[in-house]
Amino acid sequence: MRKIACIKLFLLGALALLTWSCNDFKDSIPRQFDEGIKNPVGTWKISKATRNRVDITNTMDDFATYRLTFTAEGTYTMNKKFPFLVKTNGSYELNNPQYPFVITFKESSSDQSVAVTYKYSTVAGKREMELTFVIPDGCYRNVYAYTFQKDE
Repeated sequence: MRKIACIKLFLLGALALLTWSCNDFKDSIPRQFDEGIKNPVGTWKISKATRNRVDITNTMDDFATYRLTFTAEGTYTMNKKFPFLVKTNGSYELNNPQYPFVITFKESSSDQSVAVTYKYSTVAGKREMELTFVIPDGCYRNVYAYTFQKDE
C-alpha cells in the first residue's frame, strides 16, 4: 500500500511539474535586434587582394598604398589608378542601404555603370568590406576580390 501511495504521489508531482513548466517565458525587458546599416562612407585601404582565390597581395608593392574613399553624398575617389573596375572617380550606389549585397560604380566621365558583389563585415573587431568582380577588359575567367579595411 505504501508503494502505491509513493507512486501516486510521484505521478501527481510529475503532472504538477509538467503543468507549470509549460508556461511561455515572457521577458520583462522588450528587446529589438536590428542589424546595423552597412555604410561604406570613409577611406578604405586594401588589406588583401585575390585572383581566382589565390592571394596576390604581395605581388604588387602598391596594394598597401591604394585608398578608396566613399562620401555620404554618393561619390567615390581613388588616390591613384589601380586595377579596378573603374579608372576614374565618380559616384556609387548601394542596392539596399540596410542590407546591401551589390554596389554600383559609375565613372564621372561615363554613362555606363558597373555592379560588383559587396560584403560588409566585422573581423577581429575591425570593419571590412569585400568587393568581388571581373575586370571587363581582362580575362572573364579571372575573378578578383579586394578586401578593404577602414583607414584610420
